[in-house]
Amino acid sequence: MIIAAESSCLCGKCGNCIIHNRSICRAASPEALVQLNRISHLRTYPRGSVIQAQGEHCDIVGNVVDGVVKLSSASVHGDDHIVGLLFPSDFFGRLFSEETRFSYEAATDVTLCAMSKHQFERFLTDYPAIEHEMHKAKLDELDAVREWAAITNGHTTMQRIATLLYVFSRRTKNQHLRGDTLASQIVHIPLSRRDIADYLGTTPETLSRNIQTLARAKVIRNINAKHFELLNPAELIRQSGETRADLDRIATA
Repeated sequence: MIIAAESSCLCGKCGNCIIHNRSICRAASPEALVQLNRISHLRTYPRGSVIQAQGEHCDIVGNVVDGVVKLSSASVHGDDHIVGLLFPSDFFGRLFSEETRFSYEAATDVTLCAMSKHQFERFLTDYPAIEHEMHKAKLDELDAVREWAAITNGHTTMQRIATLLYVFSRRTKNQHLRGDTLASQIVHIPLSRRDIADYLGTTPETLSRNIQTLARAKVIRNINAKHFELLNPAELIRQSGETRADLDRIATA
């Protein structure tokens, strides 16, 4: 694991944290926030660094504050497959386990609000309201994973691509800062075309053709390989084959 830059959270940052109202911390009492400040610290990781490797001893958990974390799983043949993405406010790490089941990699420069796993487990025992919030968040996450599995198994490639672009438009940094309004906006795609194709179960060539189709229809405008401008959110939703409510559940879980 690459050693990350680390800074203390003892400044009382929880009350002013940019993800506070979207993370499990929103259920914390003032007393609980004091304890979270005491046991948490900020860690930064450069893009491409491995935060925790699959099978490694699991020693930290926490929330993504900034950036995107890529979860991948290695097959018996050594091939890596992306199984999930973590965006700002998502919970990082595996509680009540000594071993990391997936590899966590910084898809962009990443800042984590990190805590010792064992300290946070003891904290949950002392503050059941946050433990309850954790259970709710994980159930929402499980529902979103099931919905995503249904999309990847039963939808066309275009529908899967439109769904993922919608998720990026809701979860990337620009949307986090601007609120929930889906106006014309520049959206950052933190993954390579090859990684996106792997995640969607298609090929980079098919992915590029479908993105060009969306661009010609003026649903999006390609800026470069990592950025596009969302021009027509309603048409992107129609192309996904899902309702906006269903897409929002996937994007916000």
